[in-house]
Amino acid sequence: MTSISAGRPRVLGAGALALAAVLALAGVPITSAQGSAVFVVRADGAVPEDAPFDPAWDRAPAVTVALSGQLVTPPKLEQPAFPSTRVRAMSDGDRIAVLLEWDDPTMDESTTGETSFSDAAAMQIALGSGTSICMGQLAGGLNIWHWKADWAAAIAGRGSLEAAHPNMPTDEDFPADGSDPTLTEEGFPTGLSAGNPRSAGTFPSSVEDLSAIGFGTLTAQPPEAQNVSGASEYRAGTWRVVMSRALVDEDPNDAPLSVDGPAAVVAFAVWDGSRGDRDGQKSVSTWLSLILPPHQIGLLDAWPMLLLLALALGLSAIIMAYGARQPAVGLGWGSAGPRRDASEPPPAAPADGGAP
Repeated sequence: MTSISAGRPRVLGAGALALAAVLALAGVPITSAQGSAVFVVRADGAVPEDAPFDPAWDRAPAVTVALSGQLVTPPKLEQPAFPSTRVRAMSDGDRIAVLLEWDDPTMDESTTGETSFSDAAAMQIALGSGTSICMGQLAGGLNIWHWKADWAAAIAGRGSLEAAHPNMPTDEDFPADGSDPTLTEEGFPTGLSAGNPRSAGTFPSSVEDLSAIGFGTLTAQPPEAQNVSGASEYRAGTWRVVMSRALVDEDPNDAPLSVDGPAAVVAFAVWDGSRGDRDGQKSVSTWLSLILPPHQIGLLDAWPMLLLLALALGLSAIIMAYGARQPAVGLGWGSAGPRRDASEPPPAAPADGGAP
């Protein structure tokens, strides 16, 4: 009984070491800080970037990110529209996808009215250390992924101006004669001619790729640099929005996301269209760490760790076997009492079995 009890801690220690090694090989973090870090989970196959409610997202643990009002610059928001948002992240080694989820009793995806605003969500990624969370600064800019519910509706064929105002009069069209490139068959699209992506008739994605280096510097990246995909779905009072991008990106205005580099520093924001949220009127989070999983390690790549694990288990087995062969120590004298001389044989027990 004594040798078994003494060996039990060794068995538990060896088991803990083996479990830690297996988790490390699988890229699973052993500990995490809830609400301060988002761990990117390795996907089984391609990331579900087009399916916000795909069951594969259940593999990624949801991190509840607290939101607060924005009180730095007008238009301000004293109380957040939503207390928190839930964040998950997944990567297949080529692309990264971030899932935002929050409860919203209203689905606001139209901006055709004078007082109608769209639901929206965004993730900002710091481009340098010490970057200000308030839209960055000259020494450290931001890369912002901004999803818009009205853009998603337009891509899906919903929310057109004609559908919202079926009896509105139409302006006279001025056909293009080729002399002015700003004149098209639709008339004078001044916003489109000025390069405003919001004036485009079609959108390549429901997520806009933006850059900022401080207040009033929010700038849309050029059309050829818009490389963030978006997918969204509203079910039973809950928005789920997926924003995804390739990990390898040579654009200097895009945030570097690499499994070989340091963790990305990110923050999130959510807008509630029914409350009139727009621009700076939004619910925002603090900075968090976005930690990508390491490269997939095969058995051949992990031979040093496996060798150390085998040595540790072998050493534990030797110690346990050696300890099991040792006599019990410190358990008291036998029934014959102490022996004064090691060469003296122990006294014989009485024939009647009584006391000596």
